[in-house]
Amino acid sequence: MTRPGLATAAATLLVSACALLTSACAAPDADHGFTPGGGAAAPAAAGAATGVTGDETGDGTGDNVITAAPGLRIEIDWPQGLDPVRSAVVKAFADDFTAQWRAVGTLGEDRSYTKGIDPGSSAFRDADKWVHGFLKDRQSARGVAKVYSLTVPAIMGRGAEADACVDLTGVRLTDHEGTPLAGQPAWLKRPRAVFLQTAGLRRGDDGAWRIAMYHHADYPDERAKECLR
Repeated sequence: MTRPGLATAAATLLVSACALLTSACAAPDADHGFTPGGGAAAPAAAGAATGVTGDETGDGTGDNVITAAPGLRIEIDWPQGLDPVRSAVVKAFADDFTAQWRAVGTLGEDRSYTKGIDPGSSAFRDADKWVHGFLKDRQSARGVAKVYSLTVPAIMGRGAEADACVDLTGVRLTDHEGTPLAGQPAWLKRPRAVFLQTAGLRRGDDGAWRIAMYHHADYPDERAKECLR
């Protein structure tokens, strides 16, 4: 079993990510580069996330803590100053990440993650295989997964790339009753539990952004090192 939605053992290059999208991506924006640590304010669109608790204010800003399932939370540090399109891309990335863990935490009862992924894409196959790996082994998860340094380095037309740092050191695998397993996998321990995840997204005719491809960068990749904090 591997981490959620991770198709390969190397970080995607921007060129290869955009090549799989229906539209070419623009060059990365200088003012939207990768910045470890992320920002404190959420984009306005993020306030609609399901099950959000914690430090949200009335206008939807603040650091969000999302309850994915009983005993399983996702902490998201939303970036500041995104335009509406980038806000939508970031929210699509975070929503799908959360929904995959929700499927694990609910023992497959919640399959909302399928709505955020292009059904004909490699990301759909990877995510479905990952979730069913837990179900087959009658395993679940508890704890806290952290997502931070969310950026959208490239976007044009119907194609976009989203990057994020992920920290899974606070997550523990459990049996179907919620008891932590005696032997935890290496991918939930440092340094492998902290990594850079990249998603290629496509915007559908309905205007919704959906994940089409996932890649990641593991330590000691330089980009993964930037996620350590």
